This record gives sequence, C-alpha cells and structure tokens, in this order.
Amino acid sequence: METETSTTTIPGAAGPRLVEFDSHGTVVRGVLRVPEAATPVPLVVLAHGLGGLKEWTIPELSVMLGDAGIATLAFDYRTFGDSDGTPREEVDHVGQIEDWRSAITFATAVPEVDSSRIALWGTSLGGRNALAACALDHRVAVVVAQVPPITGSEQLAAMIVNGGNVEAFRAALAQDARLRLAGGEPRYVDIPNDPATDYGSYWATFGEAEKRNWTPHLTLQSFAPSLADDILPLMPRIAPRPMLLLLTSDDALCSTDQQLVAYQSVDGPKSLQVYPGHHYSLYTTWKAEALGAAVEWFARHLLTDE
Repeated sequence: METETSTTTIPGAAGPRLVEFDSHGTVVRGVLRVPEAATPVPLVVLAHGLGGLKEWTIPELSVMLGDAGIATLAFDYRTFGDSDGTPREEVDHVGQIEDWRSAITFATAVPEVDSSRIALWGTSLGGRNALAACALDHRVAVVVAQVPPITGSEQLAAMIVNGGNVEAFRAALAQDARLRLAGGEPRYVDIPNDPATDYGSYWATFGEAEKRNWTPHLTLQSFAPSLADDILPLMPRIAPRPMLLLLTSDDALCSTDQQLVAYQSVDGPKSLQVYPGHHYSLYTTWKAEALGAAVEWFARHLLTDE
C-alpha cells in the first residue's frame, strides 16, 4: 500500500518542489517541476542509468521541458542519492522498474497534472527501465529511451567486475551472497572515472551538483543476472504509444544491433535517431541534439493531436 504523498516546496514561483513517495516499502525522493501554464499539464517522469542520479543531465532537460509547458518528475532510485534503501548503491533491477511505476502513480495524483498525459524519459539502464515500465503500464502515453540495454550479458558484467572471467564472476556472486546472508557487508565494485575513458569523458563534465550524492562504486550484486535482463519480449507491448529511441552508432555497452532489433519489434508511431559515437556520446558530443529531439517528441505527442 502506498503511503500518503508528502512534498516540500522550494522557494520560488512554480517550483521546483522536493517530493517523496512510497515505492513498495521504500521511500523514493525526487524533484517535481510544474511550469507556469494553464493546468492541467502533461508530465514526463525522468530517471538516469546504472548508478546515475537525478542531478545528471536531467535538470537541463527538465528546464527545456518546462519552457515547452511540460511538467517533470525526476527521481533517484531506491538505495541511490536522496532515496532510502539499503545496501547503498545497489542496483535492484526489478525494483527500479517498480520505482518508475510508483513515480507514475505519484504523478497521476499531482493536481496540476493531466493524468492521461504521463510520459517517460530514461537513459542507459534508465532507458531500459522506461521501456519496460511503458510496456507494463498503460497509464504511460509516450516514451523516450536513450541508448537502452535490451538484453543483459553475463560476459559484459564479468568484464566490468573482473576483466571478463565469467566463472570467477559467478563464484564471487555466490560467495558474496553467502556472506551477506550471514550478516556480512556487501562487496563493492569500483567504477573507474579516468577522463581518458568513454565513461570518464562524461564524468569529467560533472560539477558539484552532480557529485553531491555520487559514490563511484556499486555492489557486486548489482551485476547479478535478473528477470529484467531481457526486455525484448516486452517491446511489442509498447504500441500504440509513441516511442522515440536515441542511439549511437558504436554502443559497445548496450549493443546497437540489439537496440535496432528491439526498435523493429514495435509497431505503431515510433522514431529512431542514431548519432555517431560511443555509449556516452549522447551525454557529451551530442547532448544538445539528443535533448532537443526528446523535447520535440514530447511536445508533438503531449501538446498536440499528432
């Protein structure tokens, strides 16, 4: 059962407002922005990717959407940022999708919001979560996903954790699970942020706001296989809701080929844009273009009859 919604207003007309809501027993916190416009208005729910926070990329997009007359709700997943949950910095893959659905419920209860015009925007793992939530929840009217993983790879997880030794990765997961069951502390995997790497090129753009709640590690269990690893069977259920995919041509993390297969599996209104570069290029080189494309898609399908 969801708890009563509570909000705190940040000084300044029309928000933003700090908000919190229950997500299956965990308090999730975020920021609600409602534009100064005739209400009710549409709203886009926003969340980031693997270990990502609501302060990353999202504030800029929220301002752009607000200027277009669209409200936004950005949130931190359970165990991350301002949200509750332990162990900290653990990616609960199925739980994160439930956080999206709880955010949708919260959005439908905001008095200024038109509950028939709720949309989702997610990037990287958040893109996968947004697509899955849209497929499962027909309260969603429109979805935009940037560089989403479609099918999880144990080999890629092992590469991140230990350089690619799958058997050692499996053994480490089993040992960590046993130790945690006995009351031990979770094992953490450091996330490298060398500016010379693809990921580090994004990290290098961070200011104090982005770094405020960021800890550069994730629990080992964040990389364990889960029921959310393969969303390809869910993709056809997105239709007839309008879907925009924003991809890169050389996404080694989230397989451009798999993304294209997923795109083809969806009927109905959809659009695809592919930018040159690696997974993180949409956060750096092509950031303005990708955000602009998302705003245009939302405006077309939430503010007009198209």
